Amino acid sequence: MLDALPYPDDFLLAQQCLEGDVLAIRRFQEEHESGVVNYLIHRGATPDEAAELAGRLWADCLAERPESRPRLATYGGNSQLLTWLKAVALNNLVQLKRHENRAKQLEMDERELDDAVAADRPGISSTGARYPAEAPLLEIMRGAVEAAFRDCAPEDFVLVQLAHANGLRFRELARMYSCSEAKISRDLDRARHAIAAATLKSVRAQDPWLELQWEDFLELCRVVSPACFGVE
Repeated sequence: MLDALPYPDDFLLAQQCLEGDVLAIRRFQEEHESGVVNYLIHRGATPDEAAELAGRLWADCLAERPESRPRLATYGGNSQLLTWLKAVALNNLVQLKRHENRAKQLEMDERELDDAVAADRPGISSTGARYPAEAPLLEIMRGAVEAAFRDCAPEDFVLVQLAHANGLRFRELARMYSCSEAKISRDLDRARHAIAAATLKSVRAQDPWLELQWEDFLELCRVVSPACFGVE
């Protein structure tokens, strides 16, 4: 089974940690802590936030959860363990930032309400804040992809779909579109750049503090799943 996995050593380390191997748990933390902290800082966390989230991450990965497996049990060895940990930590960072923003907004609403009462004006109604989603990073990614494809030109959408989802080659696409392979290559490159720009624009619109590059987004798409964020 291990030989069939892309990252068998990382998968084995995860299993040893889940079995309570103290040395494996220490290695798990020591080998990945600096990578997680640096990643979070480059994605928009303060150094204190990054250190705090990394500190929570190790216990979060191994703790038993009501009616659910420990989070590390959802790691399947199909990506590097550090890459998987970065995704989980980034999701936790989004939760933290959104909780802080909600707290600030509630504080502002309360001040405005107090001012309205003091001035004998009608109170300001509040719709209330949603409780944080278990997987806000998935929400961000899904919304960004939907927005990008919704805003892109229909011909770009079709071209990208044919090239990536259907796996058509330049020669086949050129024949279909009655043009040269060089033109198809240029058109496909332009469509990819347009979709990437629209995707990142949507990410920034949802969470302006979040620093993601296109390569980061693609890496997250390859790694994240509802299960790794506790949504099973």
